[in-house]
Amino acid sequence: MPFARTHSVALLGIDGAVVEIEADISAQLPAFILIGLPDAALGEARDRVRAAAVNAGIPLTTRKLTINLSPASLPKHGAGFDLPKPGKIHI
Repeated sequence: MPFARTHSVALLGIDGAVVEIEADISAQLPAFILIGLPDAALGEARDRVRAAAVNAGIPLTTRKLTINLSPASLPKHGAGFDLPKPGKIHI
């Protein structure tokens, strides 16, 4: 199944920490799952990503989409993780 990986940065005061973002699409029932200690704003990412896909004319998958933000112990805040720079895609 399709798998993609990219990176973003989480701010901790004035310091930054690299966050690895992995996305996996599986052939299970439709769902959009975020894991890796997201805050409330990241919980709303599902709606922002869906709206961006619709407005761009790109259909969002109807399969299970799992997004992993690691390291899981690092708090992630804000909408900066919604659309990170694309990385490698493995099919």
